[in-house]
Order: sequence, then C-alpha cells, then structure tokens
Amino acid sequence: MVITKDISSSEKLSRAKILSIYDFAMRLRAKTGVGQRTIAREISRRFHLIISEHTVSGWIHFNNIPFAQEKTQFKPKRRPARKKLYFLYISRQMSASTIALRYHVSTSIVINWLRFYHIPLRTHRISMNTLPLKRKLREQHLIHPNKRHSALTPEKAYILGVLAGDGHINSKFIRFEIRYDHEFIEEFLRCMHSVYGIRYSYYYYAPRNSYITYIPSQLICQDLLRYGDFRTYTWKIPKIIDSSHKKSILGSYLRGLYDSEGSVGRYDILFTSVSRHGAYGVKRLLTKLGIPSKIRPWRQRHRKKVYYTLRIGRKMYLKKFRDLVGFTITRKQEKLPL
Repeated sequence: MVITKDISSSEKLSRAKILSIYDFAMRLRAKTGVGQRTIAREISRRFHLIISEHTVSGWIHFNNIPFAQEKTQFKPKRRPARKKLYFLYISRQMSASTIALRYHVSTSIVINWLRFYHIPLRTHRISMNTLPLKRKLREQHLIHPNKRHSALTPEKAYILGVLAGDGHINSKFIRFEIRYDHEFIEEFLRCMHSVYGIRYSYYYYAPRNSYITYIPSQLICQDLLRYGDFRTYTWKIPKIIDSSHKKSILGSYLRGLYDSEGSVGRYDILFTSVSRHGAYGVKRLLTKLGIPSKIRPWRQRHRKKVYYTLRIGRKMYLKKFRDLVGFTITRKQEKLPL
C-alpha cells in the first residue's frame, strides 16, 4: 500500500529518511537529467511516498536543501554596542537598511536595536534629507561612463586641448559651440565616445549660425577637471601632458588647441591666447616635436588685456606641423603646404 504523504508536511518522517530521499533525487537528477515530475514518480515507486513536484523542483532548481538552515535558524544576532549604533545612525546618518547590510540582518532587527537603546528614529521626511541618501539619489541619476577612462589616450588629450580653447567646462556640464566647421564638433564627440563610451549629439543653432553640443555629466566633468585649469585667462598645459614625450599625445593635444585658437596664413601658422602660461606651454610642446616657434605679446589699443601670439614659420616646419599635429578643420588643413 502506498502512503500518501508530502514531505513538506512530514513531521512524522525521520530526518534520515528525508535526507535519503533528497540524496536519491539529486543523484537521479545528476545521472539522467530528468525533471521534477519523473523524479517525483521514481520516489513514489521506490519509497512508497508521494512527494509533490513543487518540493522536488525546489531541490533541483533552487538548491533548497532539507534542514540546511537549522544551524542559524532562531538564533538571534549579537546586538552591537549603543555607541557604535549611535555613531552609524546619528553621526554618519546611515539608514537602517544600510546598517542592516553591514551586520547581515534585516532592517526590522536594526530598528528594534535602535528602539532598545532609545536612539530616536528619523521620520521619512528627515531621512530623505540626509547627506548619504541625497548623494545616493544623485548618483542614480548620473550617466556613468561604460569604459575605463583613467588612462591618458590621444583622444582624451584632444578633448583637453579643445576645452582649453573653445570649450567650456564646470563641475556639472560641458558646453561646446563652434561656427561653420561641423567636422570639428564631430571629432570632439567621437573622442568623447572613444574615451567614455557614451554617444552625444550636437544641434544647429540658426541665430548664430553655429553648432552646439551639451554634455551634462558630472562624472565626466570630474574626471577632466582633475587635469587642471581650463579658464580662459589662467589655463595651463596639464602636467601629465607637459611631461609626456609621446608624439601621439603631444600632437593630439596641440591639434585640439589649434583647431580652437589656431589659424593658417600664407607663410605661417599662428596661435593666440590671453593666457601667458598657456602660450609658453604650447611653445614647449612644439619644441619637443622639433618645431621652433616665437611668441609676441601685444595689446589692443585702449585695452589693458595682453594677448600672446605664437608663430611657426618656414615651410619645412609647416610641413612638420602638418605631419605631427595637423588640423581636424578641413579649411585650415587644406592651407598647409604639401
């Protein structure tokens, strides 16, 4: 006679019996790969017990091992000291759920600990205004770069050069506007995608006949701002680029600067800036590439602002500039000697 009994309600079955049935089921599964229905049928035939397919499914698919939780079940966690809980919850403003993760308990247990020590619980409104939660909510809305971007590549060097020239950057966004030369802004966005793995677009602004891109990423801004100052009057060559001897890095950075502030004449290439440190930094980089240049400070009439114009002359050096630096902007590149 077959005894109809489900193992989930089998208080009368011995522990050894249940474990032997479980062991049989798992060995049958490993050997033949059959499903819960066949295993339940084989258990009924061999042990004269009817085990529900739901129970067998929990064994083979979800690793529900009988009596596996006996060692930890109904054993309360050790309560931390009041001083420690007060520091985490009040001083550091950590949430009860965050504290629960630290001690591997549920949030309700942490709340009971706080009540036991008479530590005042925060209301929902106060909790939403704590600094850790504000920071967490802000980070959830940030667009995270999906590439490793800590290394200095030629593409990142080009971005740094553009930001020192025509680009604007602060702690929250990057804004870049350029007239006529859409290939310039396309190259800038290509480099952004190459470095950070995020595609941004640009749009045409008819009133100024210009192309504009806007990059609202605090994480990207934080990464780029760590290289130095990009303000118009005080920008400098980033130390990591100034100390580099890689022609690809130096050339890409200079190309970003010259695309922004450079011009090509009939017999020379000019670069103009109001930053003295920036202009003399560009001269140093060109010297590393074997391209001599001269700087001439000058002032506009009736104005106190001093400009620094850096000039590259002689055809052989113009060709060297074309080969090692060059322009992204087509109309400038076409003026260079072949």
